[in-house]
Amino acid sequence: MRRNAAIVLAVAALAAGAWYFLVPSGGSANVGARLQALSDLINSSTVDGVGPEARGAQLGAFFTEDVDVDLGQGTAPIRGRDTLIGMAGRLQPRTAAFRLRFEDVTIEMAAGEEAADVHLTAEIMRRSITTGDESLDAREFTLGMRLVGGEWQIARVTAVDTLK
Repeated sequence: MRRNAAIVLAVAALAAGAWYFLVPSGGSANVGARLQALSDLINSSTVDGVGPEARGAQLGAFFTEDVDVDLGQGTAPIRGRDTLIGMAGRLQPRTAAFRLRFEDVTIEMAAGEEAADVHLTAEIMRRSITTGDESLDAREFTLGMRLVGGEWQIARVTAVDTLK
């Protein structure tokens, strides 16, 4: 009887330890959940009846007012949430054939857990409207995120040049 109780306690301790080390908690879990919510919102566009302007405003809530987006060589930087919202509003009607997924997400919390650096791969699945064929594009990014008014917002997006 005592041996069974010891085994049960050992298994419970191992399970608790595995849970502690393998399941994100606190700030990093909240950052990950916020990124998933952004992906979900982008993927729901054009199919839920929300117009492009309203969708742009919803997307804007995921970015700081002074967000800085650098997509790399050959593109101009995008500065400010208003610019990003305007671009998203013009782009939305054409994105019905796209799906976005964030993969290989690594989150490093800053001291105080009010800022985070994120490294991820953005996968965009495209579906041809005419043929139905699908293709996958993937690109690495680093994000700087800040806790603003209780919500995690993206302050910086930088494309990672992986071909150097």
